[in-house]
Amino acid sequence: MSDPAKAPVFLLDSMSFIFRAYHAMQRQRPMSTRTGVPTAATYVFVNMINKLRKDFAPQYFAAVFDISGPVFRDARAKEMATVRKFNIKTQQFDQVDYGGYKANRTEMPPDLSQQLPYIRRALDAFRIPILQAQGFEADDVIGTLAAKAANAGHPVYVVSSDKDMLQLVTEQVKVLNPTKDNLILDSAKVEETLGVPPERVVDVMALRGDSIDNIPGAPGIGDKGSVELIQQFGSVEAALDRASEVKRKTYRESLENNRDAVLLSKELVTIHCSVPIELNLDDMRTQPPDVSACRALFTELEFTTLLKELAPAELSRPVEYLVEPTQAELADFLIAARADGFSLAVHSSTLEETAEQVSEQESEAIEEVKPELKTMSLLDLVDKAEAEACPQEFPPSQRSEVCRIAVAAGADKALLVPLESMCALLEDENIPKRMHDLKGALRVLEQHDVTLRGAGDDLMLYSYLINPTHAAHRLSDVAARFSEYPLKEAGDRELAEAAHAVEVLTPVLREDVNTLDEREVYETIDLPLVPVLFRMEKAGVRIDSAVLNKMSATLAAELERVGEEIYARSGYRFNIQSPKQLGDVLFNKMGLPKPLKYGKGKVVSTAQDVLEELAVHNDVPRMVLEYRQLAKLKSNYVDSLPLLADGESRVHTTFNQVGTATGRLSSTNPNLQNIPIRTELGREIRAAFIAGPGCTLLSADYSQIELRLMAHFSDDPLLTHAYRTGQDIHTLTASEVFGVSPGQMSKETRNRAKAVNFGIVYGISPFGLAAQLGIDQHEARLYIETYFDRYKGVRAFIDRLLEETRREQKVRTIFGRVRPIPDIQSRNANLRGFAERTAVNTPLQGTAADIIKVAMIRIDRSLTERKLKTRMTLQVHDELLFDVPEAEVDQVRELVKHELENVIELKVPLVADVGVGPNWRDLK
Repeated sequence: MSDPAKAPVFLLDSMSFIFRAYHAMQRQRPMSTRTGVPTAATYVFVNMINKLRKDFAPQYFAAVFDISGPVFRDARAKEMATVRKFNIKTQQFDQVDYGGYKANRTEMPPDLSQQLPYIRRALDAFRIPILQAQGFEADDVIGTLAAKAANAGHPVYVVSSDKDMLQLVTEQVKVLNPTKDNLILDSAKVEETLGVPPERVVDVMALRGDSIDNIPGAPGIGDKGSVELIQQFGSVEAALDRASEVKRKTYRESLENNRDAVLLSKELVTIHCSVPIELNLDDMRTQPPDVSACRALFTELEFTTLLKELAPAELSRPVEYLVEPTQAELADFLIAARADGFSLAVHSSTLEETAEQVSEQESEAIEEVKPELKTMSLLDLVDKAEAEACPQEFPPSQRSEVCRIAVAAGADKALLVPLESMCALLEDENIPKRMHDLKGALRVLEQHDVTLRGAGDDLMLYSYLINPTHAAHRLSDVAARFSEYPLKEAGDRELAEAAHAVEVLTPVLREDVNTLDEREVYETIDLPLVPVLFRMEKAGVRIDSAVLNKMSATLAAELERVGEEIYARSGYRFNIQSPKQLGDVLFNKMGLPKPLKYGKGKVVSTAQDVLEELAVHNDVPRMVLEYRQLAKLKSNYVDSLPLLADGESRVHTTFNQVGTATGRLSSTNPNLQNIPIRTELGREIRAAFIAGPGCTLLSADYSQIELRLMAHFSDDPLLTHAYRTGQDIHTLTASEVFGVSPGQMSKETRNRAKAVNFGIVYGISPFGLAAQLGIDQHEARLYIETYFDRYKGVRAFIDRLLEETRREQKVRTIFGRVRPIPDIQSRNANLRGFAERTAVNTPLQGTAADIIKVAMIRIDRSLTERKLKTRMTLQVHDELLFDVPEAEVDQVRELVKHELENVIELKVPLVADVGVGPNWRDLK
């Protein structure tokens, strides 16, 4: 009996959970680092350990593993040459060769075996001992240690999800399954679960057999039969001896003909509890984790969330934090800054906010700031409203009254300094500045009449270049990924920590960018683009609110009309915008076929693709799609844009350089890149974007840039010849794929060819093309095959690209921008297919994005050098919009077209279409 005064011993069946974690994540989305190291099983395993420690606070804990090599069961199993297997078709027992114990086991997947060293490192970091014994399996080690601990009076928890472990359950030993909400199985629970007590579990297993471990058992009896027989006879031996009493013929014959196999099976499934291994409770006593080792491992594996949960590290050297530096201290800083530049963090706030902060902080003692404290984003520090609004003149309501600035030059000191004392340094382009979010710094400092010059390192851009697939590049996220401390957002002390953090993090991220060979991308594209985007945000784009207000009334009437028609045709009044109510009407009341997919809250999905499929058979889903489109346009643009306009009727969007994995820019607050262009309503909205007084709008748009890049990359003779000679590529594809001569080609046929052309660029599948064109998959597959048969160079390029991506697990643009593609080797077919499509599209879309960025930089430079008043105001992927004074139209038209078409020399010409007009819709 266990002693209540003695703490429980926890024995972890490690491999059962590692395999379980691996296969669970394979069904979802495998994880990997930016260099392609698989991490899913490690991540799940570490989280399970954390949860066990939190839920049970074990005082004695050990992780048990298998050792590669033969075990004692192998020799015993070799004594049996053949076994019988039940043939379901013939209802007879066939004699077959017996391959031996665990002969059916496949090799461990490479992406799992690669993780085992990391899992062992995690256990070492948690200071959890790893136990194993040569010649024995982990089950035997666990059984032996459990018995010894129980004999010493300790309760024992065998932490496992394997039913084999249930044979170990006694009054002192229980099985704990954390994957079942910490289910604890004692003797009663085992009998309730399996139908037999723990001591009879091996008998059930012996009859049942195990195909994975190649344990023969009694063929034809199965799970249910094995339990029934042991319940009837009490043991395997008794069932074999009294086989003639078994009523069911299959069971009876199996017992009579497989005695040796069943007895061998019992030996193989019985856990050996006398392994020559000592129970050393001192070694198993729980200790605090090695935080430094955890931090190093989690940083290497990019476990951001786990990093944030770690306790602060012990530090060897404090950082001096100076709130009111003396003249001598400022002089020392200036000397260091002029020698090697300095790091910068800015916080801008209103007078009222500052008064509150000062009041709260006056009584606080100044404490040491530790070196591992890293930095925050400038946007983290700037008020949300200020970060989103960029009016040209920065009206008083949006100006920040107080600007606090912290600087660091060297790893041992951070200073909070008055802005006025830093103006000369901030505006000196010969002194390098290091920061996070240069555009945010430009915005804040310009509000205080300071022009920041000499920016060299932007950690936000570095983070994005290192891994563009990460969703977050705020400095709190960057710090968690690349350093030892998460950051807080608060007062002066945290601002100084931020400046110091920039100083410490900059060389780390800079080196990563250099290692990835992306330095040139940073210096020639991403960094010089920042001030261009800042000026575009500041300029904004002018709107005609009267046009939008009139359109709002029209849309309101149209929404009411479509809504009433939906009610009439469905027979019910409901909230059309409610997925739950819409699903109830469509699927329960109208009886339309339910899709397999579900939305949030396990509500049957009413997503766009579901409604599009239903719309083929019923008008109500089609009208709901129309209603949603109208409502979206009204809410997102027609009603909201006038509210966002400043006193000059200009709307100031925010361009995000780090928001997409391909390198494209994104636009927020408001998003001006998603205004539809192919619908009449979308064109009407564009009519509300107008030129400023005395100006006209100029739009420049690349023509089929991604298809031209496909021609360049593939060097396909048909494609390159078509673009060099100015042929219509969609007409050519229609002729080649559909066999229609240009003279007999309809607009619909050309549009189908257009869908095929762009579909290939995006790695479209037969299923996707079929859905897009409204044809069956067989016909879509035929189109794709015919395309590749005619454009053989494209097929060869894609094959080469995929082969290289599988090898490198990443792709590059022409300019060298990297995108990791870790799922290209995934065992999950869906993830692998998506990765392959991404690998094909990214060099095309990413290169197109880089090309227009370079063009923007060159156009901005040319406008400045020529002292022109034209302003670049908007970028929508392949299109640029300008506010051009009437007197500059001809000059700017030529300048913009020249720069766009000469960014890079390709095997086919780059072509830009330029139009001029009073609004964004009416351009000529």
